[in-house]
Amino acid sequence: MTTDFAYIKTIQQRIANNNDMKAYEALYKLLFPSLFRFSFSFVKSHEAAEEIVSDTFIKVWQQAAQLNHIHNLKAYLFTLTKNLSINYVTRCDKHILYTIDDFTYDHSITWQHPEDIFISGEAIRKINQAIHSLPSQCRIIFQLVKLEGLTYQEAADVLGLSLPTVRNQVTIGMKKLLQSLPAFQFTVPV
Repeated sequence: MTTDFAYIKTIQQRIANNNDMKAYEALYKLLFPSLFRFSFSFVKSHEAAEEIVSDTFIKVWQQAAQLNHIHNLKAYLFTLTKNLSINYVTRCDKHILYTIDDFTYDHSITWQHPEDIFISGEAIRKINQAIHSLPSQCRIIFQLVKLEGLTYQEAADVLGLSLPTVRNQVTIGMKKLLQSLPAFQFTVPV
């Protein structure tokens, strides 16, 4: 799901300039599900992920005056959520080292537009299954870029990876998805 950058920017300005609680609630409702799934991929606990995302939004409220200095609030929130999630995992188990391959970002595809209702439940299941079958790093990057709408650079920043790595992983993900979903092959119109 791609979130409108301009809409988030408007909410961000309302929070920063006016301490607008309704704008804060709108931001929370808009991004909580995505941030929760992202945190859950690290902590593997619904309660911990919920608490981490709540802490993320508390930090946003506490730093409301500085929000005007953040160019992309959505990418900032994903980065903050990642850092809080890794801190939680580190506190819980100080003896195990984690890499990005240890995390699985599980994102269920949801459809927001009326024309999407024509896609059958079976098709949605196959798409989710194909995404889940991607290698872990590729899956996380693919989901952040293609499903959450982050740019390649934003995903690279959030995950601490290079831009070429993100580009390559998205390309690999697209190729593997197209290979595993032959019924969804698209042709370019002439």
